[in-house]
Amino acid sequence: MRQSFAWLETLGQDLRMATRSLKKSPGFLTIVILSLALGIGANSTIFSVIDTLLYRPLPYDHPDQLTTIWETQLGQPGGQPPPIAESLDWKKQNHVFEDIALTSFNEEGILSGTGEAERIVVQDVTPNFFGLLGVKPVLGRISFPSEMQDHEQTVVISYSSWKTHFNKAPDVLGKTLHVTGLTSTVVGVMPEGFAPFEGGNIAFWQPINPESRRYADRSDHWLTPIARLKPSATLAQAQAEMDTIARRLEQEYPATNKGIGKKLIPLREELFGWARAALYPLFGAVTFVLLIACANVANLLQSRTEVRRGECAVRMSLGASRGRLAQQSLVESALLGLLGGTLGLLLAYWGIRLFLWLAGADFPNADSITINMRVIFFTLGISMLTTLMFGLVPAFQSSRSDLNGALRDGARGTAPSSRGIMRHLLAVSEVALAMVLLVGTGLMINTMLRLRAVNPGFATSNLLTMKIQLPDGGRYMERVPGGDMEKAKPAVTSFYQRLLERVSALPGVESVGSITGLPTHFSEGPSFVILGHPVPLPDQRPRAGYNQISPSFFHTLRIPLKKGRYLDDHDTDAAPWTVVVNEAFVRRFFPNKDPIGKQLRLRFDPYPTEEDRPRLIVGVVGDIKHNGLGREAPPFMYASYLQQPAVYPGGAIVAHLWQDITVRAAPGARVEDLAKPIRQIVAELDPDQPISNVMSMDKLLFASLGETRSYMQLLSVFAIVAVFLAGMGIYGVMSYFVSHHTHDIGIRMALGAHPSNILSWVAKLGMKIVSVGIVIGVALALGLTRLISAVLFGVTSTDPLTYLAVAFGLGAVAFLACYIPARRATRIDPLVALRYE
Repeated sequence: MRQSFAWLETLGQDLRMATRSLKKSPGFLTIVILSLALGIGANSTIFSVIDTLLYRPLPYDHPDQLTTIWETQLGQPGGQPPPIAESLDWKKQNHVFEDIALTSFNEEGILSGTGEAERIVVQDVTPNFFGLLGVKPVLGRISFPSEMQDHEQTVVISYSSWKTHFNKAPDVLGKTLHVTGLTSTVVGVMPEGFAPFEGGNIAFWQPINPESRRYADRSDHWLTPIARLKPSATLAQAQAEMDTIARRLEQEYPATNKGIGKKLIPLREELFGWARAALYPLFGAVTFVLLIACANVANLLQSRTEVRRGECAVRMSLGASRGRLAQQSLVESALLGLLGGTLGLLLAYWGIRLFLWLAGADFPNADSITINMRVIFFTLGISMLTTLMFGLVPAFQSSRSDLNGALRDGARGTAPSSRGIMRHLLAVSEVALAMVLLVGTGLMINTMLRLRAVNPGFATSNLLTMKIQLPDGGRYMERVPGGDMEKAKPAVTSFYQRLLERVSALPGVESVGSITGLPTHFSEGPSFVILGHPVPLPDQRPRAGYNQISPSFFHTLRIPLKKGRYLDDHDTDAAPWTVVVNEAFVRRFFPNKDPIGKQLRLRFDPYPTEEDRPRLIVGVVGDIKHNGLGREAPPFMYASYLQQPAVYPGGAIVAHLWQDITVRAAPGARVEDLAKPIRQIVAELDPDQPISNVMSMDKLLFASLGETRSYMQLLSVFAIVAVFLAGMGIYGVMSYFVSHHTHDIGIRMALGAHPSNILSWVAKLGMKIVSVGIVIGVALALGLTRLISAVLFGVTSTDPLTYLAVAFGLGAVAFLACYIPARRATRIDPLVALRYE
């Protein structure tokens, strides 16, 4: 017991001594704490994101028992949601699940009846969804399956919607409003913060009834099953049983289930499995930043230890043990680590906000990425780890001090050469690690520049875009009895015809067009057959992109015509149905043939329903980058929105209801000035119809590079921190070299050395360290940058120009860090320097 108290008393003395000592060196203290805080803060920021998405338990009851179920097709990669009605078969036949619910995940909807119409986020779920997750309403109840009707429904609202739209009124139950055209009655309010599974501001949950006759034909593939395993069941057992059920259903429903299997994926893996490939390289980058910070601090501490060698030697001569000196050095390092970790935690708080700002508003579970106890413990852990990394060597050196050697070396202003080599090696490591980060950043910048230079296939200037999504209910659509078939009312075509006519008449408008999904955004991918060619097997039908457009769309975007003609106003429902294809379509399906005059028959995949009439190819246009600027233009088909079927299977009708409007401003007009009058026109045509995503085409294309841009910006932030730390490290090494070679410099100058000779001598040493670091960094980068090769475009991970530019840039920063101490060396007075004797 006495020994424990004695050790604590000694520790307290060492802590007080470390505090006093550090107060005497405020410059040293500031640089060390800032270096550690930058490295620790960057690591804590990325860890908080990784922890939220990949490690922290999902906020549901026993989340490890939750799994998703996907439908797979024999010989086909990937999967799709299974038919809605099939979940009823699973419930009856399985012995491994406690329950199975269905969800649409986050979808867009329209809210009206509470003021100005607005775009909202909704989820379509089976009512047992909430019980499956172990969540109950704080007010009211959940919807019943029978409350899903064609024209009305009940809804459960989120806590935020209760607060925003109803001012948390206790009598909210029974209130009615319109959600996507359906009269909706509020029956419940969910707890605050409940927003499965991607977070965000979910407003309403709409009920789905799998037993409805609407889904009896098993052609609806848009709801994802979420199942809860029984406590005694494993995922492997569940997969085996679902394989058995799939074979049984294949025999029972050969028309829809032939060759169809089932695949179980744990819920977390389904939601966030993608994050590993994106976040682990970033975590590697911030680890490099931390290593640079540790090397920097180790160098500073080693220099500080050299300065105090005489003090340590005297204390040993007076009876201090080597262990006590090492302990004092480690206590000082631990104090620095703790201070750096504390400031690093504060920087992480702001770092998370910076990360989310760079990552964009759609980053999943953004509200859950915060500083919590797990992040605090992680920060504490890496603070202690860094203490060991940068504190052990100085602690060992302080305990090895020799009185005679210390006094002799101190009088001459020199230090043992072995310790100088260690400092140089640490500086080399800083440069090498910074080089790796800079190369990665340079490759991403190169990628962004090349993507911005890609020709999207049309003229982007002076174009205003906006999104309009007519609701799949109310005045625009009606359900067809006997299945999940939906009929578009004439009001849909009328709305868009009047909208385009009135917008085209606005002052400052050159032309206006519409399309189901703008380039780099949404497009359908139906299968088709070419009439007159052999009919392929159902699972071997060719596919191509497809969008409904207005006849003026090609003119508005100035898409070049390569052969035949554009669509025009004569292509109405009364005329033969037509289609225009792009050059990629011709290269794929009509190589060395003229496609004009050929006929296609489209099918609403995954629904086995073909269009009523074939379509005649009347024109070929240039390729457009529909799938993204960094990808090849896909084979594509364009058909007039005036030539569309009246009845659609499942949710395929949204391709007719949803249109993106493109407006080309006339020369001299500003596209920003057109938004307000267009909003007014839409409000006059339909007061319950909002417009969203109003932006110029240039901004839209730039926004489509969001993931690449965010990755580049994050790497740039880390690279800037790394260069700053490496520059401080080189500066520190060279400053120490000059101060501890003052005597040698004095002798050289006394013997006639010119200041330029001294400058060259010091600068050459610094640039030698930098050159070695750059060479090692290049070797490391050649291997490590392969980790980001998947996100590069137009440049390889070994691009020599990028490596050369980065090397020159880093060399310039390092030269500046070397030049300042070297310049100071030339101003040393020989008489003052010789007094070091």
